[in-house]
Amino acid sequence: MDINRTTQADGLIYHLRGRFDAHEVAKLKGTLEPVSQNFSLDMQGVNFIDSSGLALLVSLYKKAREANVDMKICNLQDTVKVILEVTKLDMVLPLDNRQKVGS
Repeated sequence: MDINRTTQADGLIYHLRGRFDAHEVAKLKGTLEPVSQNFSLDMQGVNFIDSSGLALLVSLYKKAREANVDMKICNLQDTVKVILEVTKLDMVLPLDNRQKVGS
């Protein structure tokens, strides 16, 4: 998985591209943690997610809430969005169609 980070006045945007699976979770976890400032996960380039990827999203969201940090997940492809809907995580995780952190 490729990860590119951009910084904005109101937080970070992580642009993710590739498969969000068990093989990539350790790499992502090291890049995305610790959660210390507002951030968005731009998942436009993610076309696959498995249970390990879902678990990391939930973990990041819990840590963001504990740290009083704003987290958003945006630009989901339909294949990933369906998985979040089937697992009902779309009702829990902060999904947003906009890319900006503070929007």
